[in-house]
Amino acid sequence: MVSVLRLKAGTVIGNDFKLLRLLAKGGMGAVYIAEQLSTGSERALKVMHPHLLDDQKSRDRFTQEARFCARIESEHVVKVIGAGIDAADQIPWIAMELIKGEDLDRFASARGALPVSEVLEVLRQLCHGLGGAHALGIVHRDLKPQNVYIAPSQRADTPFTVKVLDFGISKVALDDGESDTTAAVGSPLWMAPEQARKGRLSAATDIWPLGLMAFRLLTGKHYWRAANGVAVIPVKEVLIELLTKPLDPASTRAAALGGTAPPPGFDAWFARALERAFAMMWAIHASGQPPRGFAVADELDSAT
Repeated sequence: MVSVLRLKAGTVIGNDFKLLRLLAKGGMGAVYIAEQLSTGSERALKVMHPHLLDDQKSRDRFTQEARFCARIESEHVVKVIGAGIDAADQIPWIAMELIKGEDLDRFASARGALPVSEVLEVLRQLCHGLGGAHALGIVHRDLKPQNVYIAPSQRADTPFTVKVLDFGISKVALDDGESDTTAAVGSPLWMAPEQARKGRLSAATDIWPLGLMAFRLLTGKHYWRAANGVAVIPVKEVLIELLTKPLDPASTRAAALGGTAPPPGFDAWFARALERAFAMMWAIHASGQPPRGFAVADELDSAT
């Protein structure tokens, strides 16, 4: 089988997608910019490493991204155009809309602390995409600025369009209240405590990184002390903070780090987003809903 990293420009995958150039590569495979021959449009074509085909978990992880994204009813989740296995090379592929713009990490790093109105717009759109996933019981599990794209707006009433990417390690949360334990996956800088502890997952698992991203956008700083002023994130130190250190109010932490002060009312919202003991609270909560499962953007709007 041919390596997906050595596919030549002009190769046609799935009888409809002509590879133009390599866009990105990773452990699961590679992403190419491709021309969809039937429409003439440029697409992002994700192809899987053939040597992973014998690994059931890797195969399931790759194919579930297409299934999950196709089911989510939100314009703020990357659209899947098609998926399949190429007949000639036996390469699994997923064709998606090609997102132009930059990820939220670069967007924020270039500008520092953002105005409250702009942060609210990012969160409103981001939460619409996540809400569509959560309505289907889908937990993203790797929500971080690198998986959120800020694309040019295609509507007159918004300055930009937010797109959530990479549902490759998403998981369907259990609906029957049973404990859903899983391997510790995700990015330590943004993961919730239940991920680091291999504990129960729910929609609340995605709310934790939302809180951290809101803090980053509003203050220009990472919430975790160990993550600021370093070129390489010290994972061990971040995990110690994540699991054991006191969670200071957002305004207190921002002042200590020399960041821009968050708006009045943000501390209470942030405390709800970063609820470390959510699993215990969920067990006794009268409605049976996780305490972090609130209308994130709406409540931040009212808080500020």
